[in-house]
Amino acid sequence: MLFPFSLMDLMPALTEDAVHTVIWSDHLLEEWERVIVREQHRSASAAARISAAIWEFFADTRVPEDDYKHLLDRLVGPDPDDLHHVAAAIAGRAQTLVTWNLADFPAATLSPYELTVTDPDTYLCSLLAQSPHEVVAALVRMAAGKRRPPMNGVDITHALERAGVPVFARRARNRLPAVPEEL
Repeated sequence: MLFPFSLMDLMPALTEDAVHTVIWSDHLLEEWERVIVREQHRSASAAARISAAIWEFFADTRVPEDDYKHLLDRLVGPDPDDLHHVAAAIAGRAQTLVTWNLADFPAATLSPYELTVTDPDTYLCSLLAQSPHEVVAALVRMAAGKRRPPMNGVDITHALERAGVPVFARRARNRLPAVPEEL
C-alpha cells in the first residue's frame, strides 16, 4: 500500500512512531517502482531514491524472499501475481494485509494463517481509534516536514481525503490540535 503518495508518507511515519509495522518485500518494492514509473507518478531515479530510503530506514521490517517462497505453491487466489504479497505477509507474521484490492485476497486464502485484509481507510480508522495521540503526532510531524508546498495538519488530512481515506481524514482532522492564527 505505497500510493497515493500521501498514504505512502503516512504508513512509514506510523511505523517510525511504533503505531504499527510496515512489512515489505523486495518483490513489492520492485513492483511499486515499475508501476509508479509506468503511470508517470515519479521518474525512475526518484522511484529508486524512495526505494533506497525504504531499504535504509525499514530494513528490519523487510521479509526476504527465502523466508516466503516456499509458501507460494500452497496459496491460491484470484490473481496469482498477488500471492507473493500474501506469502510475505504470512512469513512476516503480519496480522493485516492493507490494500485497495480486496477482491484478490479472499478470506479462504488468508484465514488459515490468521491474516485479514482491509482497505486503507478502515485500517487507518482502526489505528486512530487504538492510538489517537500517536497517529495525530505522526500527522503533525509529517506536516512540519513539508516544504514544497508548506503544509499544516489540516492540509495533510485534506490530501489524505483526496487520496481515498475520507473517513480517516475527517476523524483525524477533528483530533488535530488547534492551529494558532498568524499575527
